[in-house]
Amino acid sequence: MRIGKYFVFIFFAAALNVSAKMKDECGAFFIKNGVMAAFPIKKNRDKWIWYKKERPEYAWIAETGFYENGVFKGNGFGFIASIGSANLKNTPMQQGTLQELIDFSGKNAFLTKDSTFHNVESLNDLMMYSSQISAKVIVGEFIMLGTQNPEAVRMAKLKKPTHMKLQAILPESIESYMCYPEIESIN
Repeated sequence: MRIGKYFVFIFFAAALNVSAKMKDECGAFFIKNGVMAAFPIKKNRDKWIWYKKERPEYAWIAETGFYENGVFKGNGFGFIASIGSANLKNTPMQQGTLQELIDFSGKNAFLTKDSTFHNVESLNDLMMYSSQISAKVIVGEFIMLGTQNPEAVRMAKLKKPTHMKLQAILPESIESYMCYPEIESIN
């Protein structure tokens, strides 16, 4: 658990540094032994509701790769925080702060079809079930999503990606977006 506490400290120190220079912009960052994505909050509210018996629910998805001439090509790695249920009819509605929604969300890394390792089941399982993804609302302006899981970070940095594709999916379509920030290195 010591590594987890160290990551949280680095994660939030970098996140606060990042939020000071960004306003309503997506951000992508490689930190020492880690990778982070900053999702701007388009509309903050006191109460967030999930399992509302409608789709979509909530997802914040980051993929590493390359963006050129308006086209994104992933390097095969992504990470996500999401809320959803295959059985909305029998799942009770919940409500709370955005941080409570983020804490409640499922978080994991994954390999996309762009990965040369996509068909290696053991590596897919390692990404999906063993990688530790952290998420935190920063100053009510951003959702920071990141990991310092060594295997996930190695996969994120494979082929030296230059950009991330960030996609926020929310029930209110006006709050959903996709952006392609250039990856910045923060040490």
